[in-house]
Amino acid sequence: MLPCPPTWVGFPGDFFMNDSTSIDGFGPLPLRTPADASELGAIVRESPAVYPIGGGTHLHVGMPPAKAGVAVSMRAFDRVIEHAARDMTITVQAGRTFAKLAEVLASENQWLPIDIANPERATLGGALATNRSGPRRLGQGTLRDYLIGISFVTDGGVEVKGGGRVVKNVAGYDLMKLQIGALGTLGIITQITLKVKPRPEASAFVAFGMNAATVGPTLDRLHASASRPIAIELLNAYAAKAAGLEVGEPWTIVCGFEEKRVTVDWQIETLLGELKSAPVREVRTLLDAEALPVWKGLTQLGYGSEGAFTVKANVLPSQASTVALAMAAETESLVHANAGSGIVCGHFPAEYVERAANIVSQLQASRGSGGNANLTIPRCPPEWKTRLPIWGRETADRKTMRNVMRTLDPQAKFNPGRLI
Repeated sequence: MLPCPPTWVGFPGDFFMNDSTSIDGFGPLPLRTPADASELGAIVRESPAVYPIGGGTHLHVGMPPAKAGVAVSMRAFDRVIEHAARDMTITVQAGRTFAKLAEVLASENQWLPIDIANPERATLGGALATNRSGPRRLGQGTLRDYLIGISFVTDGGVEVKGGGRVVKNVAGYDLMKLQIGALGTLGIITQITLKVKPRPEASAFVAFGMNAATVGPTLDRLHASASRPIAIELLNAYAAKAAGLEVGEPWTIVCGFEEKRVTVDWQIETLLGELKSAPVREVRTLLDAEALPVWKGLTQLGYGSEGAFTVKANVLPSQASTVALAMAAETESLVHANAGSGIVCGHFPAEYVERAANIVSQLQASRGSGGNANLTIPRCPPEWKTRLPIWGRETADRKTMRNVMRTLDPQAKFNPGRLI
């Protein structure tokens, strides 16, 4: 029997009840709540530094702030501008939460197939700024694949636009892609246009367990499978339990399917047939209502835990099992991987920060365990952020990003110090 796993908690209390806030212990920062782009522009022009906040669910990402300024809540930017249901597009303000967006799309049997933890708080602007995604990214893509238009306020307090409101548009520079993952350092996103999809008829998971020695060979079989899962998640025992899956084996693989009913049924039947000769145990199939809490559990795993230490590795899919096994060498670690996309995350309780930091060093140094990987640290105690490679090793594109930041924000007003 496994020992009790560490405690993983959700997002802390609502800091929007106050007139100030702090980021990584830096502050207090006065909290301003503009009602529109005009008010937001005025705040930007008069402030030496501006720290945009959506739902506050990912303030732990990045370095601590570099200089005093104001925090800007985007919660008032939550209107639906236009929902062109027949064109499968929607234009909304950046402060709208994923939960509220889902309600509007559901009225037309549509959805945005992007997995976001804490959807009742997480905003579209914040998700774009941090480039968030979840288990569905293998088959459904990321926000980059759905974004077709964007508006944001520049360092001069002026709202500018990129892209448009139709799927096929080519207009000027691709400012949209620059904003994705920029952590709000290139301007404050105010409005977004997205293409959306019809809701699938069926949703299902096939879950099965195995020991450590058979993880790699089993993933190789899945990559060659005739079925086409939209998610292939690898979980150690702690992660499986946190996601609501009690498989009872050291490792669990979960394959997700969403499509027309007949297509999902065929894919499940095909995969189950292929697994008959595989070294797996406790094969389970979860359909529709049974699958929903698993999707939520898998998505929440990527968020981590308040006060914990999270390591994220981007590797080739063929390396995912090796890196996951290395991260799971620590008894208390919660490890999960989007194995089809090569994204591996390890979460460690706060009391094991030093041991987790050693794992980062070992993985970076070891060619066999992901030395070619780019390891980042999405979450750790603030006091460790100046001692660790939060954004990973220096890469060739870092110079280009610095030049873009100096061009679009020469005074370093937006989230100064938090990205690079």
